[in-house]
Parts: sequence; C-alpha cells; structure tokens
Amino acid sequence: MNPSHGKTRRPGGWGFAGRPSAPRRVSAPALLLLAGVLAGFAAPPAARAATPPPDPDLSTENTRLLGPFHLRPFLALKDAGYDDNVRFDAQKRASDTTATLGAGLEALLLAGARGGLRLSQELDYVGFARNEDLNHWNGFARARGVYLARRLDLSLEDQYASVRERPGSEIDQRLRRTDNTITAALRTVGSGRLGVRAALRRQAIDYSAGDPLSDLAAQRLNRNEDRLSVAGELKVRPKTILVLEGTVANVTFDDPSEGRDAHERSILPGLRFDPSASIQGEIRIGRTSLRAPDRPGSDYSGTIGDGRLSARLGQRARLKALFARELVFSILADNLYYVGTSWSAAYEQFFSRRLSGEIGYGRGLNHYPVAVLIGGLPGIRDDRLTTRQISVRYRVNPEMSISANAYHLTRDSTDDALDRARNAYMIGTNYNF
Repeated sequence: MNPSHGKTRRPGGWGFAGRPSAPRRVSAPALLLLAGVLAGFAAPPAARAATPPPDPDLSTENTRLLGPFHLRPFLALKDAGYDDNVRFDAQKRASDTTATLGAGLEALLLAGARGGLRLSQELDYVGFARNEDLNHWNGFARARGVYLARRLDLSLEDQYASVRERPGSEIDQRLRRTDNTITAALRTVGSGRLGVRAALRRQAIDYSAGDPLSDLAAQRLNRNEDRLSVAGELKVRPKTILVLEGTVANVTFDDPSEGRDAHERSILPGLRFDPSASIQGEIRIGRTSLRAPDRPGSDYSGTIGDGRLSARLGQRARLKALFARELVFSILADNLYYVGTSWSAAYEQFFSRRLSGEIGYGRGLNHYPVAVLIGGLPGIRDDRLTTRQISVRYRVNPEMSISANAYHLTRDSTDDALDRARNAYMIGTNYNF
C-alpha cells in the first residue's frame, strides 16, 4: 500500500519527538542544525575511501571530518518560482510565487570495520507571497545503525517526516501528515551469485486535526502498517540480478468503527541491473492479495508492480522510464482503496559534462472499484492524470547544482467537478558545504 499523510503520533508513540508546524516548535532543532552546519563548514574535507563500503550509509564521500564525526551540511532552495493554481482548485484558481528553503546536516560515526551510525536532520520552510496561510515548516529526520558481521549487513533504522503537502493525487488540500517508520533489516554481502535480504517494518501514519477535511482524513487514514518482506537474489549475468520478493502486511486503522483493517500478501519477481550496465535500475511485476475482514466486497487480487529504468543512448543522451501499479488507501467512505496505475518516459540530452536538458511525459489512472455518487447518480470514478515537464540542469561544481523546471498537470475525472489543471515554473539549487 502507498502511505497517505498524517499528524504527530499521540503520547506514548515511538520515534522522534516534535512537529515543525510553526517556528516556535522548531527553534531548538533549528539551533542544533545551524550549529552543525557551521561546524561542518569550518571542518576540513574528509579523505575519500579508495573502495566503496559494503553499505552505502558507511560512505564518507562529500563529508568533512570533525572529531570522530564525518559531517555533510547542506543548504537547498527548492521549487522557487510561480504556480498558477497553488490551491489546486477548479473554480477559484489562485496563482502565487513560492519558494522552499531548506537546511540539513548528515553525520556519520564509524565503528572501524564493524559498521557505524548515520544521522540526518533537515528543516524546510515553505513560503508564499500572497497566500500566507499556506506558509509552513516541514521536518525530516533519520537515524540508521549498521553492523557488519562476516557476510551479513544488519541494520536498525528510524525515519521521521512531518510534511504539509497534498497527500498524493486524491486530496487537493495541503494537510499535515506525520510518518514514523522503524525498520530492522539484514542482507548478505559478498561476491557470490546468491543473496538474501529481509526487512521487518512498522510505519505509523497520522493526519493532524484542525479542519473538517483533516479530521476526515484522520478518521479514515490514520493507521499502523506492519510489513515483513523477504527476497532472494540470483546473479544470472555479471550485471543482471534476478530478484524474487515476498511480502506479508497487516494494516490496523486507528478508528475501528470504519472497518478498514486489512491483510495483504504479495509476491514480486523482478530484475535489477548494475549501475555500470547499459541499462540501469529495477523492475518488478507480480501479484497481490488484499483481504478486508469487515469489508468482504473490498477484497482484491490482481497485478501490482513498479519499475525505474534508464538506458544510455550513445555518450550524450539517456532514456528514462517509470512504472507503478499499486493499491492506495482512499479517503472515500465506500472505497477502501483505489488502484493507481502510472507510467512516464523522459529523454535527457547532455550538452556538456555540466549542462543537460530533459523532456518528460507521463500518464496515470486512479480507478475506484466501488460506485460513488457522481452528479447525484451512482457511477464509477476514474481519474486520468497527464503530466508534461521540461527541465534544465547545470552542475556548477561537485558541491553545487542548479535546475529549472516547467511542469504541467491535468486531472480529467469521470466526475467533472474534480477536473483540475496546474502549471508551475520553478528553479532550485543545492549546495553541499
């Protein structure tokens, strides 16, 4: 299932504390973050490892050494520009200029050849010139400990995010969502042909209250998801790995009166390609079975999958493709979920080692299996999404990059009242100290 957005977990929950929904709530993390950024700026660059580590989170690349810590502070200006429909409304289109300013710090503490601990924190402020009620803070935090034991990579990770944005393509208002995810994982490391990886994950998803739509989202979407996945890997060619992954999940919603609890089982065979191959990425297509004991009519059995592939076209071009088919929990009372299918393709041209341009096109369909009222009559709701995008990227140096994007989105629904269109023209930059 694809998670929806939510609020800070009630007292007694686990994970990082605090919610950066207002400046006064993020003042302490902001001071700590600022101190870390300044310390990282003053520290000398760390020596880069000659060979990549067995776990990506143990890499010291682009970090600066300060005492026992390898630090990577950064600043980011995201999505600064013009949006002609900031509230994503069909009747009262409100245009505005907006910008997101973020600062973050990553810290790595190594424990010799046995592993290490990686910590990260980021705070973003999203501002609007005229629609000041949309101004808000977003916060992200992550902690992951890695232990290397012979051929095993063991890890324990906690991820926290508090974001006020549109929760996917179904809800058009910006709602505050909090995600807290704890994952215990293991995988085999080495040069053999066979490999195994497994993960046990608990994800808590909450919406904040404050207005009728937020309260409705909290009632129907607040939940815990417990998920166990086990995958076997077989290297069938030097740069091609065959993957077979099985997953079982138990989803428990906070409000039992809604009768939305569900159990899910899926099996996904797929292929993963090495980053050095002419085709890179991974694709998985399989079957899933969802059972809702209190909603027998909502059971589902069908195809799901996802893929992210890219291929080099000569020395100066790249073709990219994305695909996803998944079940997404819905806010609608009669539909436990909708079936979301999407694909996109993009062509990137490199004009030099630093400058590139990209054009992209995508289509999507959100299908609601249970009839809803459309214009006073029952009918099946289908939302068709179309995206078009043009991007230009320039890498100033290894520490700084600049991008400019033009984006167009339309939603054509069988319910004409839900038709929407949006154009956005944004620039962004990222700087690593």
